[in-house]
Amino acid sequence: MKIRQITDNKKLYMDLLLLADPQENMIDAYLDQGEMFLLEENGEAKTVAVVMLYKNRKCELKNIATVETQQGKGYGKYMIHFLCEHYSSLCDMMYVGTGNTRKNIGFYEKCGFENSHIVIDYFVKNYREPIYDEGVRLTDMIYLKKRLESEVDVKKVVDLALEAGRILLKNGAEIFRVEETITRICHRFHVEHIDVFMLSHGIFVSAENGMEETYTKVKPIPLSASHLGIVAEVNALSREIEAGHMGIDEASEKLKEIDKMPSKNGYFQIVAAGIASGTFGYMLGATESESMMAFFIGCILYVWVLFSKKHGLSKMLVNIAGGVIITTLAICFRHLAHMEELRIDGMIIGGIMPLVPGLAFVNAIRDIADSDFLSGTVRMIDAILVFVYIAIGVGVTLSIYNNMIGGLLP
Repeated sequence: MKIRQITDNKKLYMDLLLLADPQENMIDAYLDQGEMFLLEENGEAKTVAVVMLYKNRKCELKNIATVETQQGKGYGKYMIHFLCEHYSSLCDMMYVGTGNTRKNIGFYEKCGFENSHIVIDYFVKNYREPIYDEGVRLTDMIYLKKRLESEVDVKKVVDLALEAGRILLKNGAEIFRVEETITRICHRFHVEHIDVFMLSHGIFVSAENGMEETYTKVKPIPLSASHLGIVAEVNALSREIEAGHMGIDEASEKLKEIDKMPSKNGYFQIVAAGIASGTFGYMLGATESESMMAFFIGCILYVWVLFSKKHGLSKMLVNIAGGVIITTLAICFRHLAHMEELRIDGMIIGGIMPLVPGLAFVNAIRDIADSDFLSGTVRMIDAILVFVYIAIGVGVTLSIYNNMIGGLLP
């Protein structure tokens, strides 16, 4: 959906305006001086609205009408939400007048309006023909009002966008995706002057509110494990925000829920790690027997990974110890099962797969390809260090086995 202001040829939309105000000369009284907005979807007009600006930071929604076949689909509510945001920097209060029917009053109440005052016999005195709505003749004009003072708060918008970016970056999203999400959310809430500087472990955001006041915030984000389910949820939420289906407060609450999303069940992760180990081992040249042993190694290894996550152990310790566990298990399976045909390297190749930072490595390459050299380099170094830690664990264990124990075992 897209909303744009109409400044010329306003009467081209007279047929649509007449759906809400059935007397043309009444529309003419405010059409030229009022500001008109048109909501379009796929190039088709859906809703039109006219707003009059008054003194003392007040405005009035004089007309809002949706194509008859499109009514009840949320276009009117979206338009009102847009207008409230648009005029919040100019006005403190928005008024709207409607007929004395429960349907119309209920609609505006759902949009946040509350009772203001009544103009007795307004429709009787100002319209040539009687006007009926839902079988009820309209007589009085019921005015409702809505305060706009906090409809758009640059700080709240930036904080929302920054929180979405933090969750994405923390859970393994690419740099370009995080920048795009932050920018999309800010533009949706009419914070147009936005600058974003991204690193793999930090976000810098600066925004202006149109009155030469700048709001800047920095969010440090430590590198951590990926959770693509959370990334997908934040992406879906950003599209909901962009489509106008969610306000700032509602989106903030939703982000808190997404950030607390648990990982998959531990048993599921353990089995998945085992399947990955066995499958990748077979693809990389291990025999069927070695792949089966790699499956069990992967499962046992991931028990250690989950334990280390729970206790917040350092990445270096986790991966070095993981390399030791993998190699030790491979040696044990070969000798305890008396299966000399099992190759230790075949089991190790599959067993290390749950530790390999594939997503981080691919994202590093993607960032470098997008000219985000600093972020890409940091991620690449982090991924390479994981490889080094694993190699240390595997290498030390094999050295001990070959030099101290290997000669003692048949």
